[in-house]
Amino acid sequence: MADFFDLSEEIVKLQDTIYPISNELPISNLAATEIERLLNDIVDKISVYSYAIANVELFSVLCSFIKNFDSLKPATLNRVLDIILSGLKSECANTSDSLDADDESTYSKHRVALEIYGFFLYWFIINAEDKAVSKNDANGGSGVRTKRARQPKSKTTSNNHEDWDWSTQREEVLALMTKVLELRIKKIWTSTHEIETFVSLFTKSAYRMLENVTMTKPSSIKSIKSLVYTILSICVKEHNHAFGAQTTIIQNLQYYEHLSEPMAEFLQVLIQQYGHTQLAENTLGEISDKEFNSQDTTGPKSFSKFLIKLSALAPKVVIKQIGLLRKHLDSDSYTMRCGLIEVIGNLINDLAQQEDNAPNNMHQVGGFFDILDERFLDVNSYCRSKVLQVYFKIWDLRVKFPKRRQKVANLAIRCLEDKASLVRKNAIKLLTKLISTHPYGIMHGGELSIKEWEKRLNKAEEDLKAIQPPQELVEFGAEALTENDNEDTNSEVETLGEDIEMMEATATPQLSSSDEIMKLHLIKRFNADAVRFIHQIHTAIPTLCQLLASTTKSEVIEGIEFFETAQLYKIEKAGEGIKKMLHLIWTKDNNDEGKSIRKRLIESYRKLYIDPDTSISEKENVNIVTKNLISLTYNATLAELTSLEQLLSTIMEEEEAVISDNVINRLWSIYSTGEISKEQRRGAIIVLNMLAKAKMEIVQEKIDLLLKVGLGQFGKTDLVLAKYTCIALQRLSGNKTKVKGALSDNSIRLPMSHQIFQRLKQIIEFQTTSQEWFRVTEQAINAIYLLGEHPDILCGDIIKRKATLVFDLKIPDNENYMEIDEESLLTSQEPFLANPLHLSQLIFIVGHVAIKQIVHLEVIEAEWKRRKAEAESKDKEKSAKNPGDDELEQVVGTTEDEYGEAIAQIREQELLFDPNSLLAVFGPLIISICAYNKTYNHHNLQIAATLALAKLMCVSSGFCEDNLQLLFTILERSNEPTIRSNIIIALGDMTVCFNNIINENINYIYNRLSDPDNLVKKNTLMVLTHLILNGMIKVKGQLGEMAKCLEDSEQRISDLAKLFFTELASKDNAVYNNLPDIISNLSSGENTVNEESFKKIMKFLFDFIEKEKQTENVVEKLCQRFKNLDDRRQWRDIAYCLSLLPYKTEKSFKKLTEGLAHYQDKLNENDVYKYFTEIIGKAKAVKGQRPEMKQIIEEFEVKIEDHRKRSQEQEETMQKAAEAAQKTKKSSKSTRSSRSSGSSRSTRSTGSTKSTRSSSGSSTSTLDH
Repeated sequence: MADFFDLSEEIVKLQDTIYPISNELPISNLAATEIERLLNDIVDKISVYSYAIANVELFSVLCSFIKNFDSLKPATLNRVLDIILSGLKSECANTSDSLDADDESTYSKHRVALEIYGFFLYWFIINAEDKAVSKNDANGGSGVRTKRARQPKSKTTSNNHEDWDWSTQREEVLALMTKVLELRIKKIWTSTHEIETFVSLFTKSAYRMLENVTMTKPSSIKSIKSLVYTILSICVKEHNHAFGAQTTIIQNLQYYEHLSEPMAEFLQVLIQQYGHTQLAENTLGEISDKEFNSQDTTGPKSFSKFLIKLSALAPKVVIKQIGLLRKHLDSDSYTMRCGLIEVIGNLINDLAQQEDNAPNNMHQVGGFFDILDERFLDVNSYCRSKVLQVYFKIWDLRVKFPKRRQKVANLAIRCLEDKASLVRKNAIKLLTKLISTHPYGIMHGGELSIKEWEKRLNKAEEDLKAIQPPQELVEFGAEALTENDNEDTNSEVETLGEDIEMMEATATPQLSSSDEIMKLHLIKRFNADAVRFIHQIHTAIPTLCQLLASTTKSEVIEGIEFFETAQLYKIEKAGEGIKKMLHLIWTKDNNDEGKSIRKRLIESYRKLYIDPDTSISEKENVNIVTKNLISLTYNATLAELTSLEQLLSTIMEEEEAVISDNVINRLWSIYSTGEISKEQRRGAIIVLNMLAKAKMEIVQEKIDLLLKVGLGQFGKTDLVLAKYTCIALQRLSGNKTKVKGALSDNSIRLPMSHQIFQRLKQIIEFQTTSQEWFRVTEQAINAIYLLGEHPDILCGDIIKRKATLVFDLKIPDNENYMEIDEESLLTSQEPFLANPLHLSQLIFIVGHVAIKQIVHLEVIEAEWKRRKAEAESKDKEKSAKNPGDDELEQVVGTTEDEYGEAIAQIREQELLFDPNSLLAVFGPLIISICAYNKTYNHHNLQIAATLALAKLMCVSSGFCEDNLQLLFTILERSNEPTIRSNIIIALGDMTVCFNNIINENINYIYNRLSDPDNLVKKNTLMVLTHLILNGMIKVKGQLGEMAKCLEDSEQRISDLAKLFFTELASKDNAVYNNLPDIISNLSSGENTVNEESFKKIMKFLFDFIEKEKQTENVVEKLCQRFKNLDDRRQWRDIAYCLSLLPYKTEKSFKKLTEGLAHYQDKLNENDVYKYFTEIIGKAKAVKGQRPEMKQIIEEFEVKIEDHRKRSQEQEETMQKAAEAAQKTKKSSKSTRSSRSSGSSRSTRSTGSTKSTRSSSGSSTSTLDH
């Protein structure tokens, strides 16, 4: 017996900082040869007899080595570990032989040897794990470190262990530990305490290994974790370690977050491989008794992860304890609630996948579903989001739960309006999953077209009526359908059974009458459920369309995913979202968020409309893609077409091969073929326009076809087609983004004799009454100015010919230059000197030519400057060779300013004022038509004249100033919204051109914000937004009118106003600086808004007050406003504004306290008092307050209550005084009436003369009184 060794005492000593060793050797100071000799000596003795380890000298030497673990070299450490392992392995074999031979005489020796080897191994593992953790920390990893591991290490230590890797030897160590524990050690140790002490060496080592984070990472060797779990399981099953394991599991969950899942995996091994469930049940019971508060972050997270993992690995054990665990659904910690929600999801998953589908299981599933549904009302957004995520996983199961799906769909639709973006995002994901996993594809495929399903439902109803079943079968069918509308716990089983029966009935060739009726009832129910589900999705689509405009990237991407899925399943209303998605192409690319949204949008459109189907031929693919692209243009608005153009051109720029040449050729074929509808032909040229924006060659190769079709035989009968053909011709000017006024490198300028201009001229001069003529002419003139070398000459000729037609009422001699649609010909109108529609067309041409001439002049100026820059660069090269030439160039050369002055002179003085200018001839005519609107009262004429006048005013500042008041008069008095809208847009352009002139009259523009027409109001808001944000005009107290638009009934106007203020807030405190004026405008004066709207507007604007200094100043200004205010409405408004501010510091609250004198007498107003109590509550809720701040708040609260009480007392006193005065007034009236009646009685007793005199005197007396 080794009397010097007691395992319990040695383990206790090991906990001390320094482990005492008798005859300790100074290992760190020994030479390498001496260390080698000592180790060889140990090996020699142990190899002869493993019990030799019980020798006190040998024990002390080996203890010295392990104690100096940190100073040993890698080779020495490996040697020491090898000695321990080989000795333990040998002793294990010897012990096994003795146990087999039942030799009790050797048990005591084996017990001591095993304890010593186990002790050495345990000590070595602790040191090795500490070293592994410190090494992991040094490499930037995160690990859990014990007290011993946190001790500072010397430089020698780090150098010695630089190359030693313990991880490769763990598996061998654990395998040997398992082998030792598998011995029948209960025969060797008679005392339970002794057995538990010995076993603790292995359990502590196993737990210590798990505490190392690297052991639990997915990249770690699974066999090592498996061995650890095996060791612990053997100790629990065979060696009474259950209670110790339960305690350790709870402690690990409390302090080591990374051990949550490993502890669950250990319990799974114990349950499945060793059939021991008691430990898991006891652990769950203990967890159910724990309480978690909202402040604790690590504990609940660790426990919830453990429960989630265990419920996934061993759901049958968890389901037994779910009644106890359910109490955590009411825990203060949202993390625990989230964990329990996921646990319930895992239990549903397990029950649903069981093959027997017993009614009891489905009853439990129904109960679990009800619990999940309750969690949709959880106060925490993470819990609500977790419910949606759990349902998302459930719908991937084989069991579809059709009745439950519809209830969950309603809940998910409700969550689309949740205030938390995380909840909204997961609600969209869940709805997408509900569509992609719907159970209605069994009989008719997967498409969800409401029209098709309603047809099937109607047919089923008609078939039922045709059979005319007996009354009892009718009642049976009615009951079946009624059950469909009632939620009950067995609904899932019934539904599954009915589906099976229905399929069987469908497959049976001969059916009895009752079976046939039952089948039809089931089909009707099946179709009714599908129709109901599709209607649910339809109700969600308007909200989902709004969420596409969300500022949260994840919501937008999920929205795109939803609409893509819905479109693939042929849900009709999905088209609304598909069109709404188009506008996301304008998402800014200044960050990864923008790129991902645009990328996802492009992928979605490619998948839906462009990518070929590999299951069909190439020709069929070409036809389908062409049809898809054209269909995108049907009933599209201008905004949608603009966004579609950007999308398709982006696709062409990034991946040109996506839209093949065959598709483009097919589009041209549709454009030029005769037997094609107008919509298809228009769609083809629109798509070609969009593609040509990125690849000009698409149009460049088909000029003749464009002229023949779009400006020829088909164009004259379809002016919309002619308009888009003109736009296609404009693509010839180049596809690169151009700097204003500059020519791109690949721009084309054609001679005026080119047939393009002849055709454009003909389409402009084409006589028709169609309103589309104006749009065609606009695009034709644009094309002329973009492509022609001298567009002004051609346009001048067009104006002259049109004027001849209008005023001389003559058709030009070459009237047969184009085939004319007889139905569109104008008839002469006797009462007019000129045909009003002809005159409207002429004026429209003049106005648009004027505005394009300005652009043309800028192009000429830019071209001059470019040529001069090229010449100067060549001259510099020459001057480097001939220096004398440079001096001559400085004398005679022109400057860029001269070019600019020359162009400005033409624009200001010649275009509209020169006697030889063609445009100058029409200026007075246009002014007269606008001024004498009652004389020239034709609707189109007035619109065209006003628009032309506005365009001419953009040409010259002199002309603008002369006619500005006329334009403002028309703006104020015109009853035509189109005229007012055009003027507002033109005034925006004039402000850019002639800022000083318009700035003096800017109120005329602001007045249109209250225009009765929404289009005018919207355009006004857009113009002002552009001018203000780009610094064209300065805001001078008019922002209140724009703030009113925040609560406009028109959603588009409200959204634009919100966007404006959001952008304005980023520009030098603009909202803060104008806030007092906005409050005054909205709260007082003639145009105040109601209190509810005022609150909503202020709530939005005050969110932009973020800086503390701004808060202080606003508090001070608002408090001062209370002075001299008698209007109680304004009291309430100012107090409400004060309640919106954040009072996070002492300074802002002191400002509020200092202003008490201004509003103390207003506290008798209930709403004012309520807002100040809200301020106090908000200030108290600020975390981390200093004691001084708390004292200020308390003092302020006392003062508020005191002044409130005084104000109420004063009000009561005044009320009593008023009541007393009222009583006095009434009593005086009664006194006077009694005196008057007494005088009447005395007069009646005297003569008539006295009576008259007395009555007269009484009257006089009363008047005097």
